[in-house]
Amino acid sequence: MKAVLLRWTAAALLTVQLPACNFTAGVETLLSPPRLTAEQEQIFQALRDSAGSSISLKYPKHGEHLSAFTVIDLDGDQLDEAIVFYTTSLSDEAENPLRIGLLTQENGAWKAGKSRPAAGAEIEWIDTAQLGSNPRTNLIVSYSRVDGGDNIAEVFHCENGELVRSTSLPYSSLSLRDLNGDGETELLTVTGAKAPNPASVQVYTLNETGRYTERTVHLPDSMSDIVRVVFGELPSADGTQVLPAVYVDGASGATSVQTAVMTFSDGALTTVYTDSPDHIPNTMRPSGCRTLDIDSDGEPEIPVQTMFYGYLAGTDGPQGPPMTNWYICRNGLLMRECASYYAVSEGYVFLMPKRWEQQVTAVQENEETVFYETDIDEQNEDGTPVLKAPLLRLCTVNDPVEANGLQSDGYLLLRQQNGSFYLGKRESGAPPKLALTESELVTAMRYP
Repeated sequence: MKAVLLRWTAAALLTVQLPACNFTAGVETLLSPPRLTAEQEQIFQALRDSAGSSISLKYPKHGEHLSAFTVIDLDGDQLDEAIVFYTTSLSDEAENPLRIGLLTQENGAWKAGKSRPAAGAEIEWIDTAQLGSNPRTNLIVSYSRVDGGDNIAEVFHCENGELVRSTSLPYSSLSLRDLNGDGETELLTVTGAKAPNPASVQVYTLNETGRYTERTVHLPDSMSDIVRVVFGELPSADGTQVLPAVYVDGASGATSVQTAVMTFSDGALTTVYTDSPDHIPNTMRPSGCRTLDIDSDGEPEIPVQTMFYGYLAGTDGPQGPPMTNWYICRNGLLMRECASYYAVSEGYVFLMPKRWEQQVTAVQENEETVFYETDIDEQNEDGTPVLKAPLLRLCTVNDPVEANGLQSDGYLLLRQQNGSFYLGKRESGAPPKLALTESELVTAMRYP
């Protein structure tokens, strides 16, 4: 079942950069800055007249809106407001020097209103959105903290010429999305465990009167920190519709991760799947194995590792590289979609063809992963598989000279990115029933 993935909702904002002579900023902001327009000069001068000349503009570090200046109609009066992020040395010692200024237009001129201290040390990102059924435009500002704790987000709107904060939320991950497909944007936060509270997921909606409604579900007690949040879809329990879904990869201990899946529908945040002693398999696996839409069908898959075919569990012999199976959720359980070799440290996934099921195993040879035909009913004395015809060799190198040499030896360059060369060699002696075509090999390689 396939459907189009949900898209981010974000308003388009005007972003500008000021000349280096007017502020201190990172190197990236000093590269060929454009000249200010007349309006931008007026905004900056109005800010200096109000806050003093000893100000330094501050820039969001991430996201689509990377300017210290954002110009948008926040209050719906058909006139733009300007939101400015800056620091000043004139702040009270007990007050955060990072500030948010709001400037409004009066008789065709910009006028600076009362500024307010920010809630964090650095601006991570900003966005604007209507939330829930409330028609007002909200400014969402994300900050990082000096102590390295959870980020914090503030939500503002403009009222009577001032920025009004409607809520402040700590989070490990925050997203603005239409989580239930009703055309309205919800605010989703995911937070790690903080004793005595477990890790949790929260969805906030805003009604017509300006009141937030919060829905919360707790994640498993074994989840401590949030590693990754993935958005996708899954079929409803009766199979009649496709529901937007949230997949949370959470750390469990220092080296493991597990996944929980939930949906937001009919005003309820519902857990669809978490690990349980009654579930086989569970999603616990080594850190780095991320939930991915590995087959690009709109529905994320959860990776679960096991031994390759032909290896016997409980033996002292070599166990070979792990095989990674990919699972989807169905009625609170996991259903296997496909098998693969997931080279986490090298950054690729090789999806094994269906005809390799129970027929092919893998070994590590001289920094390569080599796939062999095998018989799962036969093992060597040490519990390792009996290797028959070699089928495929995969390797990743960082030296272009070495990459060229391998290609001269019959390897196919599958991809080059970030200084790495991904190569594969189809062995000529492979049995016809198991041999790969060049097209199959290229298609089977994924680079998450």
